[in-house]
Amino acid sequence: MATPRSFDRRWIFLAMGVVVVGLYAAGIRAPLPNSRYVESFHKTIEDLPAGSIVLLSADFDPASAAELEPMYKAVIHHLFQRNLRIVNVATWPAAPPFTRDAFSRIAPQYHKQYGVDWVELGFLVGDDVALGSIGQSLRSAYPTDTLNHSAYDSFPLLRAVGDSCQGIALLVTISAGFPGVLEWIPQLGSRYGVPIITGTTAVQTPPLFAYYPNQIKGFLGAATGATQYLQMVAENTPELQPTRDENQKRMLVQSWAHMLIIGLIVVGNVIYFTGRRKAQA
Repeated sequence: MATPRSFDRRWIFLAMGVVVVGLYAAGIRAPLPNSRYVESFHKTIEDLPAGSIVLLSADFDPASAAELEPMYKAVIHHLFQRNLRIVNVATWPAAPPFTRDAFSRIAPQYHKQYGVDWVELGFLVGDDVALGSIGQSLRSAYPTDTLNHSAYDSFPLLRAVGDSCQGIALLVTISAGFPGVLEWIPQLGSRYGVPIITGTTAVQTPPLFAYYPNQIKGFLGAATGATQYLQMVAENTPELQPTRDENQKRMLVQSWAHMLIIGLIVVGNVIYFTGRRKAQA
């Protein structure tokens, strides 16, 4: 006679496979309600006057690109739609290929001119020390850009920034870990008063609640936050709509998979405690 202890766990794996593959193949998607953290992130960009300079930091690598690259590209679209100027940096050595590809595709869509509307400064070695040097003197940290190796003062955008970070209206960091948003907060936010918003991986999101809304004005937490932000930006950006639709589909699949796991945990505990009572009787 079959008992719960003799139950073949492969049936659980099969059930999970059916749920995930079935829902994904069905292509069902559903909009997510926007959290206040994502709405604050979006509003912080919306409230900037046209022409403001934003420091965009790519603090991620290929391992976290699945979560963070959609955020990064959506931010570039949003900033250019608002006619904001972008100074792009990277604190992770594997990030520049992502940044160059993103800007090469997106900037021409908005007729943005390199050196005037955006500039690529590239990777700066030194972890949190590098972040401090950027805040102290962007000119000293980056004497030249990374694409043309031209002098700092040859770019109108960088001349508008000046020697320090006083010309920066906002820092947007797309952060996977160290160094990232938790290092940017003391190095640029606290020391120089630069407002910060961020997008992070799932494992880095929980500590951010303690920093909102004082040190961080808003944040995108993992795929959920990315999907909510894409829902807002993609309305005016046809290029982002397939990514938004794909994220919505994946989030629905993930939700049902989580519900299946929770249900199995509940059933397993009921079986366990019921069996223990019978054994003690």
